[in-house]
Amino acid sequence: MMAFKSKKVLVLGGSRGIGAAIVRRFVADGASVTFTYSGSPDAAHALAAETGATAEKTDSADREAVIARLDALRAEIGRLPGPTTLDDLRADRARDDMA
Repeated sequence: MMAFKSKKVLVLGGSRGIGAAIVRRFVADGASVTFTYSGSPDAAHALAAETGATAEKTDSADREAVIARLDALRAEIGRLPGPTTLDDLRADRARDDMA
């Protein structure tokens, strides 16, 4: 199944455990995946080599670092689809509640 063919996906904290499983699944479904890592560079580089995904050192606990990563992704692909801020999420939920 190639449900995400030609789509770009950013996974925060994707080098190990559930995050790595998410990276593998999106890649298997055809996505071009970038994932962040902080404390596990060996695991991150191994996963990138295994899947063809891109590993970017970014501490997900550092708000400014995550914003910078999103800004870099926006610069690469343009507007990000879907909710990308808490305000966007709140607006989406409000629309869903009213439907």
